[in-house]
Amino acid sequence: MMKSKRAEWMRGSYGVMSHWLYQPVDGRLEGGTPQQCAEEWNSRVDHFDVNALADQLEQAGAKWFILTIGQNSGFYCAPNPVYDQLTEAPVSKCSRRDLFRDLALALRAKGIRTIAYLPSGAPEGDFDACLKLNWKNGYLFDKNGNRIVTPDGLRARRPNHRLAEFQQKWEQVITYWAKQWGELCSGWWIDGAYFADQMYNYETAPNFHSFAAALRVGNPDCAVCFNGGIMREDAPRIQTEEEDYTPGEGNSYLFTPFGRKKITDDLRDAYVDQAQFHMLNFLGTNWGQGEAPRYPDDLTLAWTNYVLQNQAAVTWDVPTSREGKIPESFITTLSKLKK
Repeated sequence: MMKSKRAEWMRGSYGVMSHWLYQPVDGRLEGGTPQQCAEEWNSRVDHFDVNALADQLEQAGAKWFILTIGQNSGFYCAPNPVYDQLTEAPVSKCSRRDLFRDLALALRAKGIRTIAYLPSGAPEGDFDACLKLNWKNGYLFDKNGNRIVTPDGLRARRPNHRLAEFQQKWEQVITYWAKQWGELCSGWWIDGAYFADQMYNYETAPNFHSFAAALRVGNPDCAVCFNGGIMREDAPRIQTEEEDYTPGEGNSYLFTPFGRKKITDDLRDAYVDQAQFHMLNFLGTNWGQGEAPRYPDDLTLAWTNYVLQNQAAVTWDVPTSREGKIPESFITTLSKLKK
């Protein structure tokens, strides 16, 4: 299988991510009327200082930045009339300002690429949107909202979870953004693709191929990945040949993937099948949270350099203020990587 060239610019380099969302990662909505919540969101998006963030990322030597377009709350930081039409929301949760475009333009001026983060499913915290988009979570829950676990300790999954109607609608939503951004969007990091066999591993559309085609409609060289969950140390993998780089999600730990007998020779060349090997973890206390890096600088720098020297790629997730600025404690650490 030919190795993907779409993610060559990630090779041996590092980038930054931020979970800049309407709410913290749990996605529960704040109080207020729909109109008040929308106005508050628009105010936040309007006050995001793209030039200040671009200056910080240049100072840190980052080669790319991953921006969360939205997640569970249903609030998105770019307009999308297709989404508004499909969800029939009385008040749009898509911002008036196209923050992704504005940030991508500011970053491109400094030679930094921009990647869009988006879940593969509808916003779990917006019941009405999920209903209109024909979305159901692939995991089974009891009447109290707790995930059902099988006797062997695995999460119980919903049978017959094809969701073709939802997938077609979600691809329409993505197509609009992809066309709007064109070459400003260098990649996509798609979260929550946990149900590959139920939803995407089919010869006919909708499938991984139609999903990837929607993501690349504005830029055929766009690098794509589909996150199937936390990466296993002994078996990093991709889910489809459409992936150009590994999602690489870590969590509470770091591991050193090279030079181990369980890791293939292919990975020693920093590829998993044809995809660029890439690792992602949070530098704060959780995704998009924390007042200071959780690791000593010596550890952060040594681990990152070790991975990069093996031609893999690293993304560090850091918190940002409502104005989009990274705390100085994180910039101090990341700036050392530039050297």
